[in-house]
Amino acid sequence: MDDASESKPEQESRIDDPEAMHAILRGLGYVPVIAFEKRCRNDDFEAADRKTLATSVRLPEIDGTFIELETIVDEDDVDAALNDVRAVLGELGIGDDDLTTELYTDAVRASRG
Repeated sequence: MDDASESKPEQESRIDDPEAMHAILRGLGYVPVIAFEKRCRNDDFEAADRKTLATSVRLPEIDGTFIELETIVDEDDVDAALNDVRAVLGELGIGDDDLTTELYTDAVRASRG
């Protein structure tokens, strides 16, 4: 959806039986490649009249705390939504130099050597 931030659409669903979900994925041929612990704290708020989710993320294997900001948008509203998210980051003192597009899996893999 956005080249600079590598924002992309996400689909989420509640899973009441993780073992059953693992069995489904294994049945489809998927196998675990990397596993790691990800500790998250979610906070909902409104910014620029948008429902926004801020998730602070810690990975025991990686130094620091990461923040993810998400909002739900229609395809024709992506640019405005990204501007609103960047404004929230700015209010938090997070600038462009603080942003990363590195995946957690890549960071964990690199930390393990």
